[in-house]
Amino acid sequence: MNGIGYRLLVALSGVCGLALVIAGQGCAEKDPPPQSSSGGTDALNGVEFVESYSFQGAVLEDKDLSGIACISPTRCLIGADESAAVQVVELSREGRTLNVLGSISLLPSGEEIDIEGIAAEGDCYYIVGSHGVAKKSGQRQAKRYTICRLKVDPTSGMPLGNAVTLASLTPILETDPILRPYFAKPLQQKGVNIEGLAIRQGHLFVGLRNPNLDGNAFVLEVEAGAVFSGVSRPAYTLHKLSLGKGLGVREIVAAREGFLIIAGNAGSEPSDVYLQAEDYEERRGYDLFRWDGPGSAVRKIGSIPNPPGKAEAMAILEDGPEYTEVLILFDGAKRGAPSVYRFR
Repeated sequence: MNGIGYRLLVALSGVCGLALVIAGQGCAEKDPPPQSSSGGTDALNGVEFVESYSFQGAVLEDKDLSGIACISPTRCLIGADESAAVQVVELSREGRTLNVLGSISLLPSGEEIDIEGIAAEGDCYYIVGSHGVAKKSGQRQAKRYTICRLKVDPTSGMPLGNAVTLASLTPILETDPILRPYFAKPLQQKGVNIEGLAIRQGHLFVGLRNPNLDGNAFVLEVEAGAVFSGVSRPAYTLHKLSLGKGLGVREIVAAREGFLIIAGNAGSEPSDVYLQAEDYEERRGYDLFRWDGPGSAVRKIGSIPNPPGKAEAMAILEDGPEYTEVLILFDGAKRGAPSVYRFR
């Protein structure tokens, strides 16, 4: 999820003409301990808490925020995995605020798609559902297997005309020789589940929380135009990343060089239906990694100090030769606990 700030006032007329509002489903992981108000730096790697931002206005499903991307320095889109809409916000660096301007429904039915990732490039946002079964029950819900393209005016952030195009990544995920055995399985059993989305030069980079196989996580690269062209199974590349045992991609963002990745538990906590859980460690933290793009090698930047919830949404505020600053939203924390972190 990229960029910074965005505004919208809408209940538009959407999916290609009806009012727009998006949704999804949250993670039931136990939250990490609350973040210290004094900030702090990770002792090993220099990930520093800088400051907190605050939301102005009503945030839909504010304890389930799971996506953010910015199409300009002041216009962004946020989404929650338990909401039926995405929201346009205006980001102010000076005021350290995210001002909610309006909501957009992506499905004419107003159903959730289990939003897990948002990315922005040019005049389009891309919003992806988890493409996985329900975490607790293992039930398959059709709308979760959706990816949306939302066309907007980059200056105002407002949708343009028949703004929404819908597609699915299911034809790739259910037939890929590596992922196929894990498709439609629950997170507790290494089930395929999307939790991050980035875009660079027209190519979508889809971060998979699960499966983790022998310490490797996966990122699916596919041309955005092909996904929305109606082609049944677009050409793609499945990248293998050496994140480490039990870690999955919880967010991915295109940076000045390569990509930034938030990694956390690949698996999910046990449920009443799935009593045993693979690749899940209670109270496991969240680590930041850099990935060049090609190849499987990643470099750990450090751990997010004292996360107030589940780190699942990130936008880059500054990305220069001296340091990088990111804004992270936390699923499970009230109003997302928007927090700025700095690292080199």
